[in-house]
Amino acid sequence: MLQDPDNPYSEWEETIRAVSLTAAQSKCELIASQFLLTEVINVTQTTITPTKNGTYKFICWFRTEIITDDSNNKTDN
Repeated sequence: MLQDPDNPYSEWEETIRAVSLTAAQSKCELIASQFLLTEVINVTQTTITPTKNGTYKFICWFRTEIITDDSNNKTDN
């Protein structure tokens, strides 16, 4: 989860396989939880036909807040 939505951020995606949109959403949330200040923006299904093992391809879309260190920009007088 982002701390300050006004901070700079990067967006990225990862392709996963899952049996349903609900399962894909859960996998995406698990991936996001492994990265600091990251949230799932969206999950989209990219295949219509399942593979032999019954999974579909999904793309997890993420947003990660970029933490900036403003202490380098401050001067002491």
